[in-house]
Amino acid sequence: MSRPRVFTQRHRGCSGLLALLLLAVTAGAGAQGNWQPTRPVELVVGTGPGSAPDSTARLIQEVLRAKKLTTTPVTVMNRPGGGGALGWSYLNSRAGDAHYIMLAAGNLSVAHLTGAATIGERDLTIIAMLFHEYVALSVRTESPLKSGRELLDKLKADPASASLAVSSVAGSTTHIAAAFALKAGGVDLKKLRTVVFDTSGKSISAALGGHVDVAASSLTEALGHARGGRTRILGYTAPRRLGGELAKIPTWREQGADMDFSNYRGIAGPKGMTAAQLAYWEQVLAELDRDERWRADLEKNLMDRDYQSSVAARRFLERIAVPIRATLDELGLLK
Repeated sequence: MSRPRVFTQRHRGCSGLLALLLLAVTAGAGAQGNWQPTRPVELVVGTGPGSAPDSTARLIQEVLRAKKLTTTPVTVMNRPGGGGALGWSYLNSRAGDAHYIMLAAGNLSVAHLTGAATIGERDLTIIAMLFHEYVALSVRTESPLKSGRELLDKLKADPASASLAVSSVAGSTTHIAAAFALKAGGVDLKKLRTVVFDTSGKSISAALGGHVDVAASSLTEALGHARGGRTRILGYTAPRRLGGELAKIPTWREQGADMDFSNYRGIAGPKGMTAAQLAYWEQVLAELDRDERWRADLEKNLMDRDYQSSVAARRFLERIAVPIRATLDELGLLK
């Protein structure tokens, strides 16, 4: 009779030990699953104060504060330089620390391919996609080109027959967006006459002055000039026709160039973030996306709201990486 009692005692002891181990594991998982910032968060911006990305970051900061979406304050930290490269390097020097996040833009998918940066989207933790900014091609109103289709036909017959202004460097998002449209329309990119200006404003000014034929710029900037009757938008790189003032302007896809391209905006974190840290920021940014002030600001500035969580956002970036690489190669800019 003693043997059964000894066996039972050992069995109960093991059960108690297993219960304690399971409790510890569950507690650890719960703690990990409930990660929250314990000190102020830095929202890094790769441009200077007053820039469009800086304004976006400060709106994010304000909405998070007003809605109390974070447990600690969020501070906007400007790290301009290298087309965002200095900001990415700063972010990645905080590996695994989710108190540092950064506003990511389309150049994150481009700069490492042209040799302008050593960090790309695969070197960071992609937290979420927020919205898309599209690129337009414009001409001055005196131009004989009345539509994007006419431009495609002209350049397809003779790629050097019209000059294209882009900014701010060769291989920028405006350059790639224009190249996407023209390539999809059958134009030989190797024979294009492309002129690079410091800013989109200078590109449009050059077109207004008759120094170049076509200017690539953000849709917002292009529409600002078109409203004044000084320029005409030939097409823009959205996947569908947008509403409001843009309802009367066709996309490139509608004009025979089956493409779309955006200078996206999202949020990235440093490499090595945990699943719990990622889940926390995904939830916060999903709440941001539902905020009425946030949505109104995006609509006002012609941004296409498109919240995507980490998995979907990374798939989006993987999908666009192939055509970006191919286009840069054709332009002779792939390093």
